[in-house]
Amino acid sequence: MATGKQHPHTAMPSDDDLREIVTRLQPRHEALYLAAHALVVDTLPDVRSEVDLVDGSIGYGIRQFGYGGWGMASLSMHKGWVSLFLMKGVEVPDPEGVLEGSGKLLRHVKLRSVEELEERSASLRAVLTAASRLHD
Repeated sequence: MATGKQHPHTAMPSDDDLREIVTRLQPRHEALYLAAHALVVDTLPDVRSEVDLVDGSIGYGIRQFGYGGWGMASLSMHKGWVSLFLMKGVEVPDPEGVLEGSGKLLRHVKLRSVEELEERSASLRAVLTAASRLHD
């Protein structure tokens, strides 16, 4: 994946912006991608976001955010799923065990359907809220 300096971004994208991007890149994920984004924004109303106009990844931040800063989470599309990444996921309490991964910091959740997102929504809201507190 190219760096932010090589890919144009839009800050605080509208649902229409996101719909256009996902329809161009992975149309089968439109409902899931938009629902996952809505869950993040609904859970963290003060979250800032930027979407990469080339690959459709959305970065989320609470305080400092951007190319020179850090992000709290991101949402990205893959061929068979949509992933929600938590940048300091290893530090996030996860009593329901929804987070996957074995890296030093990053953890993620693979979402394959809107129904799965809805089933996991309480757990996802909990880990998102906990992740946001790590950036206070």
